[in-house]
Amino acid sequence: MHPKSRRLSLSVLMAVAALVCVWFVTPTALTAGQKAEARERGRFRVDLYSGFSFLNPSDLNLFVDYDRSVQEFSYDAYFDYLRNNNMIRSWNKNAEGERKKIRFALPFGIRIRYSVLDFLAVSVGFQYFRRGPSESLNFGYTRNETSSEQYLESLDIMPYRLEVKAYCPIVGIHFFKRFGSVFTVEAFAAGGPLFAECSYESHWHYTWTIQGQGYAWETYKSEGLLQEDGSGTGLSLEVGGRFSIPVHRRLDVFIECGYAYQAIKSLSGSGRETQGEKTETWDGKWGIKSETMTTPWGARDLLFPTNYRTDGTGVGDFRLNLSGFRIRIGVSWGF
Repeated sequence: MHPKSRRLSLSVLMAVAALVCVWFVTPTALTAGQKAEARERGRFRVDLYSGFSFLNPSDLNLFVDYDRSVQEFSYDAYFDYLRNNNMIRSWNKNAEGERKKIRFALPFGIRIRYSVLDFLAVSVGFQYFRRGPSESLNFGYTRNETSSEQYLESLDIMPYRLEVKAYCPIVGIHFFKRFGSVFTVEAFAAGGPLFAECSYESHWHYTWTIQGQGYAWETYKSEGLLQEDGSGTGLSLEVGGRFSIPVHRRLDVFIECGYAYQAIKSLSGSGRETQGEKTETWDGKWGIKSETMTTPWGARDLLFPTNYRTDGTGVGDFRLNLSGFRIRIGVSWGF
């Protein structure tokens, strides 16, 4: 951005901020009865809320991209290669379930507010959310060989789980303006330390059966498990607005909308992989690795997050980004 444009944008933002502050600070005319009601409602308030948070932890969601791409390349692309080179007559695929990325969460929180002035309040609170449903996936592949045989391959994954959870103690400042006893509007900013955890789990079962006229032979069977966990500490900053309506002398209902910056730049944790009777465990810092799968039917470049042996070269930084827009509804009790 050009320096003049940057200075102009900064000036506009400062002017808007000044207007907002003046608007909130300017008192609204209240009758004697309304002032008495405001005092009766109390300077302390307790807020309880829940809502919807839009999330896109892109580095963590790379697990889904990686697993989808590896499976598509190892099966679909391979079978297309066999068919195109007349090594099989045809093939088909059946799929149940889908690997899902983390796109949202349903947080809940509590907040205690104290009105310092008629337009200004401070608060302390706590927020928590967890997102990570367990999925069950089933894939079946049928290869019709040039002979009369069929090769049946089955891949069952249960559970397939990508999870994140976070909690945050917060302090905030609130500028509000009451419009009599009808409604109140507010602008707020809050922040605090962010404590978060993430995890990945995939438990798979594979079977390969050769089927012909009058016989079926299970030629190969295997099972595996991969688990990786991580935790870290970061920062949470949030700005937003609020609209509240009194439903009782001391009780309000409200809706809040805003944006939260929540990010953790360094995570560490444990991992475990089991294939057959062999099990390996480890501890490490999370990073993003790259690899290239090269086969007779092509090559594919891949990225994937992991905490396995990430202390070498060629490992990118892993960042758990939980930022996004927030919509909340709640109740507020004054005392």
